[in-house]
Amino acid sequence: MSSEPREYLRHILVKVNYLISQRPGLKFEDFIVDETLRRAVVRSLEIIGEAAKKVPSEFRAQHRIDPGGIAPV
Repeated sequence: MSSEPREYLRHILVKVNYLISQRPGLKFEDFIVDETLRRAVVRSLEIIGEAAKKVPSEFRAQHRIDPGGIAPV
């Protein structure tokens, strides 16, 4: 994986888009019994976390956003 912040952010975006694409019509009960989907979601969250940790703190400080301004999905 590249050390460019943009590349880490791209990885995060790809995984977030995957997670959002799995959401429509998905019931919690269906999610719980689908082991493959659960593993895919957990892996996507791991990748998001790893990529987020690698975004340099200077970059984060320059591009800080107010979490209160983000609309819930």
